[in-house]
Amino acid sequence: MRAFIALPVTADVRKACNDTQRLMQKKGVRGRFSPPGNLHITLCFLGEVKDPAPVIEALRQTPLPKTALVFDRLTLFGDVTVALLRRNETLEAYVKALRQALDAAGITYDRQAFRPHITLARKTALPCPDFKLYLCAQPLGKVQLPVKKVNLMESDLSGGTPKYTVVFSK
Repeated sequence: MRAFIALPVTADVRKACNDTQRLMQKKGVRGRFSPPGNLHITLCFLGEVKDPAPVIEALRQTPLPKTALVFDRLTLFGDVTVALLRRNETLEAYVKALRQALDAAGITYDRQAFRPHITLARKTALPCPDFKLYLCAQPLGKVQLPVKKVNLMESDLSGGTPKYTVVFSK
């Protein structure tokens, strides 16, 4: 299975993300907007996993911190619009510990630097070259995301729109 480890978003954060997406569309931003059920914060992309048991054990061994995440700004990663989160040392320490547990278990994963964000749209086309995404960020400035749960997710790309299924939750 194709898998990743992620923080789920709360109903409040999902609503703020949806309001932001609608505001972006109203201002002329085009793209493939993420469905509400797909919103999450990826902590670690695993790729193909034959047996999820060692990943689940690594998740069990790594204590989940008590912290809350705050949004920083909207930005583009290439043509992907993301809601970037402010730096959070507690979350960074958790991701480091989680990756160490994965390393110890011999689990391979994408070692790309951790940049906490929620993907709002792919293949983004701005209405003009000097368009300011921050004009759409107001709904996100009003919410925080408490870290209460971490999920091992399966990613199914076979139907066009990705479908994410929780395999394990802690």
